[in-house]
Amino acid sequence: MDDFKAIQVRREDDNDVEVVHNPTSYPVIGRGHHGAVFKISSDKCVKIYVKPKHILKESEALKIAQDSPVFPKLYEVGDNYIIMEYIEGPTLEQYLASEGEITENITQKILFLIQEMKRLNFFRLDASLYHIFVTNQGELRVIDLVSHMKKRYDRPEKLMNGLKKLGLLPAFLEQVNKFDPQSYEAWKDFKEWKKSE
Repeated sequence: MDDFKAIQVRREDDNDVEVVHNPTSYPVIGRGHHGAVFKISSDKCVKIYVKPKHILKESEALKIAQDSPVFPKLYEVGDNYIIMEYIEGPTLEQYLASEGEITENITQKILFLIQEMKRLNFFRLDASLYHIFVTNQGELRVIDLVSHMKKRYDRPEKLMNGLKKLGLLPAFLEQVNKFDPQSYEAWKDFKEWKKSE
């Protein structure tokens, strides 16, 4: 299974990472600014990074989050990779687009997710909808934690930008007001914020 170590990736300019060399049969299941992710078994994936500093940042966040149900399990950290739990299911963006609505249940799970980030002392209390997965059991899981310990986001701007694009932000904020009035007060002026994505 160590043959994934021969995979090579690179990033040019502001584009997503591209796979330069993959001598394995492991499929690419995701590419971003910091690395490419390959499924290596039914329950594990490996993220191959361009820069070692991003391995350090993401592994630090994952280690802190190991007791939380909303983040992937961490299995191994190497020179250019991290092996973590493979999350089966659609992204929250895909899920909400197909449903056409946001339920109170999903809103409560988003609030729990943000509370977990606070509890873990993450600087970034936010995640893009495409970095949140809905598992087959209906739970939310967050991936791509490279900047959660470094970049400060006190409000979930990327998340709310995603909901705004789907036309679901008013319903979400109405539900937040019901379940967490304090967060609602902090977020209700979102429409006046500068777009952060």
